[in-house]
Amino acid sequence: MQRFKLIKRLLGLVKSFKTVIILAVINGIIGNLCSIIISTIASFTLIKFLGYPISLSYVTLFALMIFLGCFRGVLRYFEQYSNHYIAFKILGHIRHIIFEKLRILGVAKIETKEKGALTNQITSDVETLEVFYAHTISPCLIALFVNGGLFLYISLFINLYLGLIILAFYLIVGVILPVIFYRVNQKQGLEYRNELAAFNAYYLDSIAGRKDIRYTNSASSFINEIKAKTSDLHHFTRRNIKLVANTRGIVNAFIILGSIVILMVSSILIQNNLINPLLVIVALITYLSSFGPVNALAALPSNLNQTFASAKRLFAILDEKPLVKENKNDNTFDFEKLECNNVSFAYDNRLILNNLSLTVNKQEFIGIVGPSGIGKSTLLKLIMNFYPYQGEIKFNGIELKDIDHNSLYQNISMFSQHTYLFNDTIRNNLLIANNNATDDEIKEALRKVSLLDFVNNLEKGLDTVIKEDSTNISLGEKQRLGLARVFLRKPKLLLLDEPTSNIDSLNELLILKSLKDHKNEMTIIMISHKKSTLSIADKIYTFKDGMLSD
Repeated sequence: MQRFKLIKRLLGLVKSFKTVIILAVINGIIGNLCSIIISTIASFTLIKFLGYPISLSYVTLFALMIFLGCFRGVLRYFEQYSNHYIAFKILGHIRHIIFEKLRILGVAKIETKEKGALTNQITSDVETLEVFYAHTISPCLIALFVNGGLFLYISLFINLYLGLIILAFYLIVGVILPVIFYRVNQKQGLEYRNELAAFNAYYLDSIAGRKDIRYTNSASSFINEIKAKTSDLHHFTRRNIKLVANTRGIVNAFIILGSIVILMVSSILIQNNLINPLLVIVALITYLSSFGPVNALAALPSNLNQTFASAKRLFAILDEKPLVKENKNDNTFDFEKLECNNVSFAYDNRLILNNLSLTVNKQEFIGIVGPSGIGKSTLLKLIMNFYPYQGEIKFNGIELKDIDHNSLYQNISMFSQHTYLFNDTIRNNLLIANNNATDDEIKEALRKVSLLDFVNNLEKGLDTVIKEDSTNISLGEKQRLGLARVFLRKPKLLLLDEPTSNIDSLNELLILKSLKDHKNEMTIIMISHKKSTLSIADKIYTFKDGMLSD
């Protein structure tokens, strides 16, 4: 039942491509019939040579075969083009809805997922669905019409008994064996996809941490672990190859068995004068040449096991419920005041916030100090509506849970100790904060964080590309570029999450000076484990036991 529900959901994504599917199926049906007819004409040529009365000349028969062969090539092209057009259009659509779902799930859900496994889901797992859309839907329909039509042709024009035998072997090869292969190896497909995801996750982490691996001289242990994981993955790959080989061997054995049964039954029919011996040749050649569509179905189980396993993993993301509902309503606001009243939050049954209260007015600079890991960052994430909570968080008297999602993030920005810069130009990295910003506005933001001279002295200026992992700039420059984003965006409320904890004293002073010089341009809540960092704040609260005190 679950399998049929899965297929139904996958098919639901192709509704808008019905016309293309119909064209692919028509091309496939006619193309496969051309191949079969070529073999049938060849058999007619043979029995004509043996004395059976065929009205067509040899020249005509050979000309028909050449024409049908060329026509078959054209039809095959359009069939494959249509199938892959559908597949890749749908894969693009699936990626879009997955990224949209990840956006809705938000930071809270994404933080709990392994980055490598998630990357595998939205890349490799999506690509695996190509098997279903390009090599399953139309082949099933093509086999139904082509092989069903051949059964009727042989039954009506050659012999009913031979037609029934051929139908039986069509069903065995195209339906019964694929179902058996799929059920026997269903678990294997899921195991392989999970093993591949785990391997990709570990490999991605190893690449991301390559510097630390070198600095700690621990490359050998990582290499050994990758070898072990590669060996495990190779084990599953060999099992898949063995499945494909066994499938093909068993399928070919049944096709040959069908030929033997046809010959045995035909000998009985010939003895009883129920069929012309020469027509047996036509029936046998037609039978042997007609297994293209059915063979396509027989080859599906090994691929569909992985396809359905990938689909389950992808639909698991799409079915996941966000921790916090994304509101889209008329409750918009222009920040004036933030109120946290008796806010409580627990994680894994551990109380993080305990009836915490805080009031922040427009253009105030509030500092919150306390040891690392006690819940200061959690408070900021609750204000950003990342997690559900108990109590009240209000903006301008409107409960956070009722505020329009877009309005909330138009008012708030969060700047943390980890700034992510994309492998792109400095300009484009800053334009993320404000797509409409001019170069003059970008330079003004850089000036505010004491980076304008640095950027101007670069050979390509704003067009300088930030390398992967920001290896061509310092950590302090990276943080100040992140702060420049903030100034370019001009939020009403800025949340600062330990923005200077991972940089040297000089860069910390530069960031704090920038904040001090421009703190009247926005309301700021800054958390830190060092009280000295918060000396520029208007008021400092101490975070202890899940509450704030003066």
